Amino acid sequence: MDSHLASAPWNTPVLWQDANTCLAYTMRKKRSVLAESRRQAHQIRNRLELIFPLMDRLCRSTCPDCADICCRRAWVWVDFKDLLFLHLADIQVPGQQLLDQQKSRCRYRIPNGCRLDRLQRPFACTWYLCPVQTQWLRKQPAKMKRISASLQQIKRLRREMEASFIRAVS
Repeated sequence: MDSHLASAPWNTPVLWQDANTCLAYTMRKKRSVLAESRRQAHQIRNRLELIFPLMDRLCRSTCPDCADICCRRAWVWVDFKDLLFLHLADIQVPGQQLLDQQKSRCRYRIPNGCRLDRLQRPFACTWYLCPVQTQWLRKQPAKMKRISASLQQIKRLRREMEASFIRAVS
C-alpha cells in the first residue's frame, strides 16, 4: 500500500461512518464542556469566510489556464482537525473521505473545480498556493500579506481547537 494512502484515515465507507458517528456522539454527550472548542471552530469559520472571496478571485485568475491542476495530482484527505472543525462548526460533513483506494485522487474533483463547498474542504485545499498563485500574489503585496496572516491565524486556531477538544473530552 502506498505510504500516502496508509496515512489517509477513514478511507472506507464503514470507517468514515464510524468516525463521524463517534464524533457526533461525543459532541452531544460533551456539549457543555466543548464551548471553547466550538468558539474556536466558529472563529476559524469566520476567518475562512473572510478570505474565501480573495481565494476565489485568485483561482479565477490562475486556475483556468493551468496545465498542472493540483486536484489531479494531490493526495489530500480530511484529517482529524478538519473533521473536528466540521463537527464543531456545524458544517455538513462530506459523504465520504476524499480518497478511497491506493492511487486514487479526490472523489470530489470536477473538471472546473471542486464539488465541495469551500468550508467542507480540507484545510490543505485552502492553504496550498501553487507557484503561479504565489507569483500572482507577490504582485499584490497587501493581498499576499492578508492571506498569509489569515492562514497563520487559522493554523494557530486549528491547533488550539484540537488541544481544547482533547482536554475537554479527556
